Amino acid sequence: MSNHVIFSRNADNSILTPAQIQHRAPAVFSTTKSERLSDRYVSLNTSDVLPIMADYGYFPTQAAQKRSRKASTEHTAHMLAFSSAHDIAETGDVRPEIILYNSHDGTGSVKLFAGLFRFICSNGIVAGDGFQSRIYHSKALNGFEEMLRTTTATLPLLMDRIDKMRGVSLSTGEAYDMAIAGVATRWSDYTGQSKGAYAVAQTVKDVLQVRRDGDEGYNAFTVFNRIQEGVIRGNAMIRSITDVHPQGVMRKARPVNSIKEHQRINSALWNIADEFVTA
Repeated sequence: MSNHVIFSRNADNSILTPAQIQHRAPAVFSTTKSERLSDRYVSLNTSDVLPIMADYGYFPTQAAQKRSRKASTEHTAHMLAFSSAHDIAETGDVRPEIILYNSHDGTGSVKLFAGLFRFICSNGIVAGDGFQSRIYHSKALNGFEEMLRTTTATLPLLMDRIDKMRGVSLSTGEAYDMAIAGVATRWSDYTGQSKGAYAVAQTVKDVLQVRRDGDEGYNAFTVFNRIQEGVIRGNAMIRSITDVHPQGVMRKARPVNSIKEHQRINSALWNIADEFVTA
């Protein structure tokens, strides 16, 4: 089973087959619920919403689930990204997506987010405030379909917001401020604390680094993408405090591989970038 959030798509970004989804996120096809839940708990199975998504023209292009040593892999948190058949065939630089988060362990509601996939860096972006919906499992499939219609209606608004981001030029100081805020979504500043991973000045510089020609420039969307990739994918230098290195040692950050953190950090990064457009 492949749990890695970043490498949970096909190399050509095409539609995932049921077998590929099963390999990456077997919880998607669970038809049971956690044994600790009572008989009164109604579970909205992810597999039941796949035909609904297809009816609306959306097909899975990403699948991943939480690594869990204690909980059953059948019931743990998982995510799917869906693209429309039309957008999958497009060859532009970005495509809108619908991101679904669910679990069958009673730990949370079913969530849908408007999102975006950027081809140049294979980054999946999850929009924040105003572009997300949730439904409790007890509402069943009719409630999900209503939530889906609400989410699909926000996709044009999302693309419009991205166009506005592209039209906003940031100064180097503003880009640095965005990077500081972005880094803080994952790491606290190091001020001599005990064990943990902390951001330093180099961390901020690293997430602003231009990694390819398409990342150059200082419009708000390009800067946001550089920061998002640096924070989510890791490789930025951070200070690590451990028992072996009580004074701290600099190391490269690892990628975010938690479903919950992936959603939380991505949404927070979007809100930060969006503030530079709406301010």
